Amino acid sequence: MYDVISIGSSLLDIFIKSNDLESDRDGDRQILTYGEKLELTDFHIVTGGGGSNTAVAFSRLGLNTAVISETGRDDFSGLITSDFQKEDVSTSLLIQEKLEKTGGSVALVAKNSERVIMVHRGAASMLDPFDIPAFWLSKSRWIHLSSIGGNPQTLSKIFKVLNNNQETKMSWNPGKKELQLLVEEKFAIDQIPCEIFFVNEEEWALVEPLHEEILLNFPQVVITKGKKGGEVHLFGKKTFEYVGEASSSVDSTGAGDAFASAYVAAILDGRDVPMAIAWGVKNAGNVVAYFGGKTGLLRKTQILELTKDQK
Repeated sequence: MYDVISIGSSLLDIFIKSNDLESDRDGDRQILTYGEKLELTDFHIVTGGGGSNTAVAFSRLGLNTAVISETGRDDFSGLITSDFQKEDVSTSLLIQEKLEKTGGSVALVAKNSERVIMVHRGAASMLDPFDIPAFWLSKSRWIHLSSIGGNPQTLSKIFKVLNNNQETKMSWNPGKKELQLLVEEKFAIDQIPCEIFFVNEEEWALVEPLHEEILLNFPQVVITKGKKGGEVHLFGKKTFEYVGEASSSVDSTGAGDAFASAYVAAILDGRDVPMAIAWGVKNAGNVVAYFGGKTGLLRKTQILELTKDQK
């Protein structure tokens, strides 16, 4: 029996930073000239993806964790599997297909730490219903579901298993394709067995017509707002607002995964919602000081020390 099974993508991420690149959120950025040689100020190759990042986070926070994700059987998948083994994440539910290619991304990071990410999801988007082991889901304390490429059949299988085994709880951090399925009413909100729903403010805006229904049906809705912090709605009412706590930011790619995993870990540890927020803020604040979504993930002893005086 696992404490947590994390379902989502496992990718190889390449971070390329150059001070010759400038970017802002209004869309103005320096155009690369054909044939130009761009000097890099930093270069990193790390493993990532929502399923991978959260699985490692849960394991570091002391939870017996497995990951359900799909990769190829190539050199990239070997790096991903090796990382899981080092972090004590069970790979017994990992799917590796010989004829598929492990997904990956390239992030171009500008001088101001803003980034443009190019993603090839590859095998990560090919998780199908046959890859979802109903037995292990039903025996786990918690399922954390992140983006799986918007496969409705796979989502249906997960929701059905959990509706039939209500002792297993689920948190959900959907991607844009999953949110689009909700907007298109491919799933009835009241039939989704979600205990904690995580979205950022841009994603929350995408499902604006469903706000009331989501807030009524999901006991906890957490809306993250990057450096500004976020808000937590309990049983339909905005109950808590919080602020971020990053002293410096190198890369914000894994902040959402770090927050969600620490928040859920705190709930599983018997903590109340304010302390779950504190765990999430500390974890996210430390992750953004490093490239990738794993290096800065805190261990349970570290989070307990950082939050011991938290009110």
